[in-house]
Amino acid sequence: MLVRRTAQLVWLAICGASLPVSLSGQVPQPLPVDDVLHLRRSSGPIPFEFSPDGKWLAYTVCEERNGRPADDYSFLRTGVPWNGFGCDVYVISRVTDTTRNVTGGHGNNWMPAWSPDGRYLAFLSDRSQGQARVWLWDRERDEIRQVSDLPLRMEQPVAWTRDNQHVVVTTVPIGVCLEDYLGKVIYGEGQAQGSVAGTATKPSVVQYRSRGGLSGTGRDVRSDSLSLDGAMRDLVVVNIASPKTRALVTGTRIGFFVLSKDDSSVAYSSPRRLERAGSQQVLYDFGVATLATGTNRVVASGIRLSFAGRFSLSLDGSELAYRTGGAERGAMNMHVIDLASGADREMTHFESGKAEASAPKNPVWPSSLTPLWGTRDDELYCIVGGSLWRMSSRRDSASELARIDGKKVTKLIAGSSGSLWTTDQGRSTVVFTHDDGTKQEGLYKIDLRNGEATRLLERDECYTCTEALEGHFAAGTDDGNLLVYIAEAAGHAAEIRLSGMGFEEPRQLTRLNPKLDQYQMGAAKLIDWLDDDGKRLSGALLLPSSYRKGKRYPLVVFVYGGVNLSDTVNHFGGPMSELPYYNLQLLATRGYAVLVPDAPQREGTPMLDLAKTILPAVNKTIELGVADPERLGVMGQSYGGYSTLCLLVETNRFKAAVESDGTADLVGHYGQMDSDGTAFGTSVEETGQGLMGGTPWERRERYIENSPVFYFDRMTTPLLVVHGARDTTVSAFLGDQIFVSLRRLGREVEYAKYEGEGHTVASDANRRDVCNRVIGWFDAHLKGESEEAATSP
Repeated sequence: MLVRRTAQLVWLAICGASLPVSLSGQVPQPLPVDDVLHLRRSSGPIPFEFSPDGKWLAYTVCEERNGRPADDYSFLRTGVPWNGFGCDVYVISRVTDTTRNVTGGHGNNWMPAWSPDGRYLAFLSDRSQGQARVWLWDRERDEIRQVSDLPLRMEQPVAWTRDNQHVVVTTVPIGVCLEDYLGKVIYGEGQAQGSVAGTATKPSVVQYRSRGGLSGTGRDVRSDSLSLDGAMRDLVVVNIASPKTRALVTGTRIGFFVLSKDDSSVAYSSPRRLERAGSQQVLYDFGVATLATGTNRVVASGIRLSFAGRFSLSLDGSELAYRTGGAERGAMNMHVIDLASGADREMTHFESGKAEASAPKNPVWPSSLTPLWGTRDDELYCIVGGSLWRMSSRRDSASELARIDGKKVTKLIAGSSGSLWTTDQGRSTVVFTHDDGTKQEGLYKIDLRNGEATRLLERDECYTCTEALEGHFAAGTDDGNLLVYIAEAAGHAAEIRLSGMGFEEPRQLTRLNPKLDQYQMGAAKLIDWLDDDGKRLSGALLLPSSYRKGKRYPLVVFVYGGVNLSDTVNHFGGPMSELPYYNLQLLATRGYAVLVPDAPQREGTPMLDLAKTILPAVNKTIELGVADPERLGVMGQSYGGYSTLCLLVETNRFKAAVESDGTADLVGHYGQMDSDGTAFGTSVEETGQGLMGGTPWERRERYIENSPVFYFDRMTTPLLVVHGARDTTVSAFLGDQIFVSLRRLGREVEYAKYEGEGHTVASDANRRDVCNRVIGWFDAHLKGESEEAATSP
């Protein structure tokens, strides 16, 4: 044991010693746009995974070499998820301390998954004809090969069987050509698709139908806000040694699946329909497919779920655990289904309408809400109201196990088997925490016998900020002597670290962006204020990298209504850094202060609420002597774009603004329609983020009072509008409307409409253009002769 422990510490020391990072050469200078556009990150849907013997670590490194595809249907077309572009799979040997790029920059490569014996590393790649397929790295032969020609549509890693010879995957429906598949999922069921271009004898018409004859509000009609056909997949077993495949489930939608530990069956969730018109709440079925017989049966129907229908399977495969949730307000309770009988037992009994009591305040990752099975077949763990709960499926009992003073438990850690990861021979686990006051994330060890909590790591850093579905933490040994996690902060990009359970001297394993070391980044701090209703709110204030106390700086406010953005104080680049043109260090290193405020909203008054919460926050930065009151700017994207426009019609204090991919017209957003006939805006406004609480004919005054377009005559702030011409989330005509209206009023407005782009600008050239355009807009309106202006008294 002593020798093993020493070897591990030596490996950590070698890794750390080989990656020196010197900050002494940092000087205040503008962060180059291209350095931000091509940041390398350890991310992807699954950032890293230890081999079963703990001797190898596989991880992904992603760099947007040529930007992301602008097509909103890119995943359906290629099988590459939005966070899989530009990724390569790396491995590092714990024995030799050698690192290599397994995939070599060919295509996009993501979601590594080790075989049970550790010989093979499966991963997904589109290197063959631009379609996602299963590939293998053979560790013994040091070679990679494609396993099957089947085009995959996977939103989770492949599932290995215990014999190391088969993987379970989800594919484009077998026997359906890709063109027909895309036609169905893009145009949807029941629509009549015409030819792309009309001819003398054949019209280019797409016909949509609605059945009439209904009375009243028509809330029982079908008016889907989302298409579920993107989940139309087959569940297939693939032999890695031959081209043999066997379909387990066909002709249905697959949300999420789990292979039982004994390889006897696969449980899956299937999104069936939306609960009602004007809603984003998806109802799921649960099914079970038996590998030996090929039989398939549905065991439960009409289940309210969120996060792609995730659930967990007991160790013996006899029970399934899930948590109700989704877009509709209501209780979020834990349930257990007996897969043999289909009996569904509710383990917790929270009252309807009290969802906030049983969920983290701002849950980010799907696994945050999924209950995990313990080491005993009847034992379950979950997060309830920021504390750790334990349940017994046999006794139908549930009780709080651990609550950490001043902290919220936000995320459990799953082991390689999919159950709760434990250490100390099953006596303890580790959880992620969040402090609502300091905004610090942490890792705490929980004694599963008595609920005693011990702090392991808690700094001004973020440990769950990567674009990952799960896998923010991995253990190379059950005793916790070798742990891997990702850390980032406001002043440094994310890197992989290694540590023992004590976290006394964490070592940095990667150095992905050494070019950033020369730049002095802006420092972030928390500020607080009272809004106009007397409620105390918080915000993250990113100071200029050249900040000197007593000097006032131009201030840009980054807004997004309804969200506590102060929680992102330790994110590198701010709350939307995955969009390079909104990496806030681009502004901080150019002499701007950036405020990222909390902006709570209520049903019926979202526009007024933004002014009541954000304008006092601006006043606070002025009182602190940081912001120059004559040089204030504001910006936001998507709903943040709407939030920006709301502020501009409520006040003329801002001297420049940037609105991206947003709307000023809630009625117009309500009525937009996608090519498949879905109307996303109906659900956003009726029951979602728009906070209208009903249809335009039920809440006419609300729609008008909260649509900035009806108040554009009040607006004087120079505005830059950015919009993608192929945006399907907020249709481009809504960007047109903003420009046309302000031009008619004679206001200063510039409209950058990007052809071929969707809801976010994706191509490298266009992202570079947006970055430079935004910086140039603020420089032109907030800098100039007054740049060396007034110092605070």
